[in-house]
Amino acid sequence: MAIRSIVESDLSGKPDAATAVFGLGGTWYEVDLTPEERKKLEQALEPYLKVGRKADKKPTKKQVVPETTAEEREEIRKWAKKKGLEFAQRGRIPKTVQKAYDEAHKIDRSNQR
Repeated sequence: MAIRSIVESDLSGKPDAATAVFGLGGTWYEVDLTPEERKKLEQALEPYLKVGRKADKKPTKKQVVPETTAEEREEIRKWAKKKGLEFAQRGRIPKTVQKAYDEAHKIDRSNQR
């Protein structure tokens, strides 16, 4: 016994289609197209493909973490406690606390980004 799977075009309903994947505006799409329909899609996109750049499906967002030493983080925690700022004494220092400390001590970390 054999099982045969037939993929039909999402546009015309014709058999022998294959899935084409493309993205636009940060959204990825799949559509089943016959070879002829796929060719029409490629022709329509050709001017954009010629000038476009390949990109990852999901752009990675670079996490910005200020470079600080363990000693400096301890100083920031002590300073924040004296100022009455409340946050967890372990883990990451909130950005708002880091920013307030940097402003109070005239520290510019803009070159770290």
